[in-house]
Amino acid sequence: MFEDMGPYIVLLIFASAILAVSLAGAYIPTMRKMDPRQVHLMVALSAGIFLGILFFMLLPEAFDEANRGMDVVPWIVGGFLVVLFVDALLKRMHLNACPCEGCVDHGHELTSISAFVGLAIHAAVDGVVLSVALSAGEDIGLMALIGISLHKFVELFALSSTFKLTGIENRTVYYYMILFALITPIAAFVSMPIINVFDGMSISVPLAIAAGTFMYVGIYALLPEAFHDRRDSIRSFVLVVAGIAIIALLSLFLLGDHGH
Repeated sequence: MFEDMGPYIVLLIFASAILAVSLAGAYIPTMRKMDPRQVHLMVALSAGIFLGILFFMLLPEAFDEANRGMDVVPWIVGGFLVVLFVDALLKRMHLNACPCEGCVDHGHELTSISAFVGLAIHAAVDGVVLSVALSAGEDIGLMALIGISLHKFVELFALSSTFKLTGIENRTVYYYMILFALITPIAAFVSMPIINVFDGMSISVPLAIAAGTFMYVGIYALLPEAFHDRRDSIRSFVLVVAGIAIIALLSLFLLGDHGH
């Protein structure tokens, strides 16, 4: 599909798609009020997509590219722990800025600029992951595009909704949302030359780091949010499984002839 295009052209197409989906997610809360239960169900599907990419794409590719499979395990754990550590620091900063118990009742709630900064770091990681996944193959990059796009839609929807709840005027909300939506595409283009350093070398390390970040997003960030509403636990589970199944089937269809 993209064979005749250069890597930066393909990345431009992917980044533009992510930007468009992100802006759509940011714009919807300004149009109508969506049921929070619907948002959590979208998160469940997104979590399944991320877990599918992790288990059917990134981890198999990382282990396959490594000389010895266990060599990539520290990088997987490291990718997970680095993002977790940054997130913990930012939550601690937010706690110090707002020490009352009610301010931290919901760990995923976006209530301040510090939360915006925290999600911005995750958005930058998404850009790096997109470049790494694309460098591993356009099929894997396409799968990453699907997962990141769903995640960006939900993330921008939540961020925009929270800013609206604070009473900030629409013009300021749009400014923050556009700024946030640009982070992932910019990070993807900035990281691409760095990723190209691995050209001709084993890409197992960046793939392993990407797997660690996907592990964080899918398991630590999205799954708890997906099951936040206990009334929809079964529906959320079905959507998580559906997300995993979608990637499993797409992986079989797109990568089945690669025969690792």
